[in-house]
Amino acid sequence: MKAPRRCTILTAVAALSVALAGFGCGKDGKKDAGDAGSAAIGPKWASGAYDKAEFADRSLAILNGSTFDAVAREKVGSKIYKYYDSRGKCMEAILAGEADGMLVEEPVARKFAAQHPDSLIVLYPPVDVENYANLFCKKDEGKMRAQFNAFLDTIRTNGVYKDMVERWVNTPNSPPMPEIKLTPTKKKLVFATSDCDLPFSYKEGESEEVIGFDIEMARRFAQAYGYDIEVKVMAFPDIIPAVSAGTIDFAANLIAITEERKNYVDFSEPVYLGGTVMLARK
Repeated sequence: MKAPRRCTILTAVAALSVALAGFGCGKDGKKDAGDAGSAAIGPKWASGAYDKAEFADRSLAILNGSTFDAVAREKVGSKIYKYYDSRGKCMEAILAGEADGMLVEEPVARKFAAQHPDSLIVLYPPVDVENYANLFCKKDEGKMRAQFNAFLDTIRTNGVYKDMVERWVNTPNSPPMPEIKLTPTKKKLVFATSDCDLPFSYKEGESEEVIGFDIEMARRFAQAYGYDIEVKVMAFPDIIPAVSAGTIDFAANLIAITEERKNYVDFSEPVYLGGTVMLARK
């Protein structure tokens, strides 16, 4: 892996504001991602400009079970789709030449591009704007969700949330995971997430520890209410069914709030406001 380079710093709020303003700046198919057509779009991609027409005949890596599938079909219109169980595997497919691009959350795209500056580029303006939230089981009747929403309001007021965004999202390098000591007086919560989605939940190097923005927030929530916590790594498509069934207490993995998903799980207030962008192979 190449050493990461400094990338553009955008706060969560600023990123959304710019996305809404349009930025103002510059199932499996067979196709050779490195065909002669790539040269024709090189200048546009190199300048970071997203153009829907450029992707009409190109292949996209899609995260299984995500809203990216619908967004790709409704707003991009690509004809070739390849499906993977994690954002990291989607990125690897682009690097391997199996796909030309992927739809992904803007902060994740910036992290991937910063780690592979010679191979990947984030294209703007965003394709879509979404809100992401934590999930809770409906069988709880909203009790834990209410606790989490109160906790979220507190950390946004006291500056902890802003500090987390600065450390985890607005830097290309991975910060150290802060020590958050738990003194549980209540039950152990099982928290589900993935382990390969920078900067929200991932493993770094040879470590087996999952770190990131979502992990820190989950531990801080457990600390605030006296819970113990167990982090369970799951493939993205399995998370919502597990929360719905009650085998998981709560979960986070940049899961977009949709009306359909509300039939199966309860959403917290938005944890992160973000845009869906195209991450492409240079």
